[in-house]
Amino acid sequence: MSKALESSTPFSDVRELAMRDIAPDASCSEQVHNALLGMGRQGDFGKLGKAAEWLAGWQRRYPPRIENATLAVFAGSHGVTAIDGAVSLSSDENTKTRVEDLRAGRAPLSAIAAANQANIRIFELAIEQPTANFTDGAAMSERECAATIAYGFEALEGKPDLLALGVVGAGIGTAAAAVACGLYGGTPEYWVRPGPSTPKEISAARIETVNAGLARHRGHLDDPLEALRCLGGRELAACVGAILAARIQSVPVVLDGFATTIAAGIVHAMNPSAVEHVLAGHVTRRPAHQAALDRLDMTPLLPMEFNTGGGMGSVAAIGLLRTACAPFLGKPDQPGS
Repeated sequence: MSKALESSTPFSDVRELAMRDIAPDASCSEQVHNALLGMGRQGDFGKLGKAAEWLAGWQRRYPPRIENATLAVFAGSHGVTAIDGAVSLSSDENTKTRVEDLRAGRAPLSAIAAANQANIRIFELAIEQPTANFTDGAAMSERECAATIAYGFEALEGKPDLLALGVVGAGIGTAAAAVACGLYGGTPEYWVRPGPSTPKEISAARIETVNAGLARHRGHLDDPLEALRCLGGRELAACVGAILAARIQSVPVVLDGFATTIAAGIVHAMNPSAVEHVLAGHVTRRPAHQAALDRLDMTPLLPMEFNTGGGMGSVAAIGLLRTACAPFLGKPDQPGS
């Protein structure tokens, strides 16, 4: 048996995908830049101009346009929520209800997606079988984690030209905070920091849980994929897969809240250039979300001040990106024409 085969692990393909040398089409971005200069002074279009350049480069076409946008929502469940329900304001039953409402088109997110001409695809990640409680052992085996990353590739079916990400599920914020500690160091108090609607006792329980998880997996968190496996969840793993697959297929990605940002952080920790096709749609009221964006050197399109993510921010950003494309997609009719 060759040494390459002997050293191969379930994560080997994931690392190989992250390390591939892939760049946007600079000529398409330049065309946008030059066209904007013809419409006004440099900087007149601000973030919208930069977003249009980014979109054109990663779509590899000019003019940039959004004709087939997809919002991928990954729904998961976490063993840490079994600790007397102390770390979450919701439950797995709430998650199932949200998924059902999305499928039936009853959820507010359904209307927002429709208004922004985005297809919603919901991926249920064994909600009835939560990941292991990471204070007792690894949340996932390496094989399960790698398989879930691969499952995230399915978000690219249908060949979207823009992919927005969202996650739902009890315990996601706690898992994401734990992974953030593994990726960036710092205290659980820093990364748990919630928005203003979270009760203090919930925050205290999350901090205690993350501390216990870090102690349990000390020595295994230097590797970002190990941090994901030990402390994360299936929805984070699926987002990692979607981000990697989108880069291979040259599809721009829009992040939502704290958890999707931490998923991008896992990819960034493997290869900083592997998230150049990723844009932050917004920033929530959760201070840890802004801190995570700072680590990725990402500036959100808008501070919409949602308390959480769930897909609302990333899909709302699609409308703003359509606005960024508008100046390149034909001139308005002239009066009297």
